[in-house]
Amino acid sequence: MTLLTLEALTVRRGECPVVDHVTATIGEGECVGLIGPNGAGKTTLLRAALGLMPHQGRSSLAALSPLARARHAAWMPQSREIAWPVSVETLIALGRIPHLPRGARLRDADQAAVDAAIARMGLGGLRARTATELSGGEQARVLIARALAQETPLL
Repeated sequence: MTLLTLEALTVRRGECPVVDHVTATIGEGECVGLIGPNGAGKTTLLRAALGLMPHQGRSSLAALSPLARARHAAWMPQSREIAWPVSVETLIALGRIPHLPRGARLRDADQAAVDAAIARMGLGGLRARTATELSGGEQARVLIARALAQETPLL
């Protein structure tokens, strides 16, 4: 099953192409690494593929509604700054929002996904702590747990 298709994806800054005609297909079960020097356009490519910035060409994800996209792909931004003074558990639970009916509380299955992500990232002892008070490494683990709790086919 194909999870992401890019066709001639291009991002320009003014007249200069930052990402130039990238074509790729990523299938279920594949582990893909995107490598290159600083400033090569790796983050820009990912943001365009997710529909988070203007681009030319086609991305199968960018064509989806924001809600459908959030159910299909989880994104951990390069910048790991956590702005809200909420508990670790609450921040991780935000990953479940795409799966909830509007205004609904977490259901048993959602709480199970949050608990599993907390366990997987070894955050059990931190779940009640305020996320903004954690170290940078701990905050990174919390954001990874949030992405895991989102339970998307593409991470």
